[in-house]
Amino acid sequence: MRAALWNARAALWNARAALLYSVGGWTMVGAMIHYSRNSGAETGGASENEQDPQANQGPRKEVFTKETPFGFQVTTVITYRDVQPPITRLLRRVKSFFDPDDGPPSEN
Repeated sequence: MRAALWNARAALWNARAALLYSVGGWTMVGAMIHYSRNSGAETGGASENEQDPQANQGPRKEVFTKETPFGFQVTTVITYRDVQPPITRLLRRVKSFFDPDDGPPSEN
C-alpha cells in the first residue's frame, strides 16, 4: 500500500515537473521567435547596434610594445569590440518592460 502511494506521488511530481519545463521551454522559444521577427520592423531594418553612433566606431585597439633585455621586441595588440550577443539584447528588452522609463512619453 505504501509503495503504491509513493509511486503515485512520484508520478504526480514527474507530471508537474514535465509541465513546468515544457511551459518554460515553449515560452523561451516563443520569445525568441517574437523578438527575431519584430526587431527588424521596429528599427526600420537596422539592428540596434547599427543605429548607435558609439557602436559604429569600430573595434578599439590598444598596442603595447615592449623591448626585452636581449634586443627582441614584443608587441601585444588588444582589440575591444562592443557587439552585444542577441540574448543580451533580448534580456535588456525584457527588463525594460518591468523597469519604468522616466523619460517623456513617445509621440507614436
